[in-house]
Amino acid sequence: MIKKRFYIFAILTIFLATFLSVYGQPPPPAGYGKKPHEHDRKLGPDPFQFFRKAGIILSSEQTNQIYEIAIKSVNEEQPMREEIEKIDYNMKIELMKDNPDRNILRDLIKRKKEIEAERDCLIIFRDLDIIGILTPEQKIMLNKYRKM
Repeated sequence: MIKKRFYIFAILTIFLATFLSVYGQPPPPAGYGKKPHEHDRKLGPDPFQFFRKAGIILSSEQTNQIYEIAIKSVNEEQPMREEIEKIDYNMKIELMKDNPDRNILRDLIKRKKEIEAERDCLIIFRDLDIIGILTPEQKIMLNKYRKM
């Protein structure tokens, strides 16, 4: 009888721990941004999915800080994306000419690579800022999840 109760208790504990690690993240802060659900539009429907999968439960303060970092990053990245799209368009226009100018193409390619490098730095710095918010225990969990 005691063994049966222990197994039931163990199963319920495992279920509860799994449930909390998946659904235990706090929701976006109330009234966050100028419009409701601004984070959905800019960050996607589930910006904290990675943390849940890693078993990391964030505090409300951490959640707010990560939202701020992510929104700032998206806002800084958007002009870069638009510039890359313009460069791609200009490259296509140049390539459609009867006699494309190789110097123009070279300059466009160089500029595109510079912007992509800036964008990559922005993404890495965003990730470092987010990791800096985590507690030492959360960082350990994150490193374990990355190695999987």
